[in-house]
Amino acid sequence: MELGSIITSLISAMALITVAVIETRNGKRQAAADHRAEVRKEESRLSMAMMDATVGLAMDTAEALKNGHTNGTLEGNMQRAREARAAYHRFLEKSVSEQIGGQ
Repeated sequence: MELGSIITSLISAMALITVAVIETRNGKRQAAADHRAEVRKEESRLSMAMMDATVGLAMDTAEALKNGHTNGTLEGNMQRAREARAAYHRFLEKSVSEQIGGQ
């Protein structure tokens, strides 16, 4: 085998290794970006649920004050608000523990 073909083969092999390393790094970056997008999506969903529960509770509270008595929907919306807040707190705890754990 002549020296020129050996050098050409080595250059090709090094190029393939370099491409493989770059692809691996890109894959890791993409996986991290996908995870961040999922976390943002979940945070947005929980935030919207809390806002909806808050608006429902505020509307029922205003109606109760206006009429001088509470009704059944006020209790239901209070429970919805409690559940939304608890779900958001669980999300925050999970997010913080993942960040501390390095995931």
